[in-house]
Amino acid sequence: MRKLTDIHAEASNYFIAGASAGQRYNAPLGQPLYISRADGSRFWDAEGNEFIDFHTGAGAALFGHNNPRIREAINQALELGFFMNFDTVHHTQLAKLLQQFFPSCERVRLLNTGSEATQAAIRLARTYSGRDKVLRFEGHFHGMHESIWFNHNMVSKVDDHGEVETNPDSVGFPIHAKDGVVNVVFNDVEAFEHALKKYEEQIACVILEPISYNCGCLESRGDYLRAIREICTRENIVLIFDEVVSGLRMRPGSAQKYYGVLPDLTVMAKAIGGGMSIAAFGGKKEVMEHLNPIGKAAVSGTYSGALIPVLASVACLTMASEEGFYDRIEDTGNKLFAGIDGLLAKHNIAGHVRGLGARFGIYFGVENPEDDFDFRKVAAVQDKTTYKKFVTECVKNGLWFHDTAGPVSPAHYGFTIAHTQRDVDETLERLDSIFAKIA
Repeated sequence: MRKLTDIHAEASNYFIAGASAGQRYNAPLGQPLYISRADGSRFWDAEGNEFIDFHTGAGAALFGHNNPRIREAINQALELGFFMNFDTVHHTQLAKLLQQFFPSCERVRLLNTGSEATQAAIRLARTYSGRDKVLRFEGHFHGMHESIWFNHNMVSKVDDHGEVETNPDSVGFPIHAKDGVVNVVFNDVEAFEHALKKYEEQIACVILEPISYNCGCLESRGDYLRAIREICTRENIVLIFDEVVSGLRMRPGSAQKYYGVLPDLTVMAKAIGGGMSIAAFGGKKEVMEHLNPIGKAAVSGTYSGALIPVLASVACLTMASEEGFYDRIEDTGNKLFAGIDGLLAKHNIAGHVRGLGARFGIYFGVENPEDDFDFRKVAAVQDKTTYKKFVTECVKNGLWFHDTAGPVSPAHYGFTIAHTQRDVDETLERLDSIFAKIA
């Protein structure tokens, strides 16, 4: 059995920092974690150490690792020829299921990744509206492309009206890329309306995460989201919900049904594939009809809607439609969240959990839960030192809370339908020891 350090040394000859993707690097380890297999709620690293997984593929593995029904769907696709670049009756079956979980989607188009889908939705919104600028909200994440990757994990200058200076989240962007983006603070109707007035007749679309798990678990205020919907309708602005992470986390209908607010376009990915790479966006028929081949907005791809991920997604959505699925998620979440809160209090560690559905954030140092609705307040008070101690000790104790927190936002974590009450009990027992050590 090879040591993780030896694997990292070899991998570093081929990958930057030994990681095949930037976010796979884990700061407490000083390298990626190289795993050998995964099953259900757990995985094993290359040295044979077992972990209860609370990263869950950044949210993709809602149905657990190595789910037998997803494997069955993949095998069906293999038997049929695992082809791509063709449509089948299975694609239509998938579209019908997506409508159940995302009620705004009168028409759907399939893609491969969340980043690809947000980029396509923005292109479509610009085509439909005839306008250019995109309005987004500070802290929200919509993929790693030059159309929208601004002001995610940073606190930038803000003016007296709530407009935030637009700054890219990476170097290497074209110098004028930010000219098409307007940033405002979140959960502030006055800031939103001021920006629309300032850029009157220029805003093509408004894009937001109705629940920004990328900021830990930053929820929209219900009245705020309803106001956004009303204003966008009034101003003929396309409203896009990015449900890449929030999709499927709660009862059928996802965040848009939870809030009772329907966007014009919805972007979805991650959990809908259960570990297979698939994404989609959909929305009102009158907007979607501006897509090719009948419209002028070109969106397509060789692997878009390939058979393996399509059949896997059908299996995922079928499982999520079954009786008791969300009862189990809510039971697991209630016990886990309450248990962590209780342990934080027991060990006098400032902070709390905010969770909704099968995803949550741990807000170390944030004592007032009302602050969770304010990106800047959390950034100002969160205890990053305790957070680092937490993820480091979790690795030593067989709990995988991947270190994805940035300089301003808590990380987002989650569980799967495969997580059992035994998993929760074991987790809380280990966290009791961990919190005692880091208190």
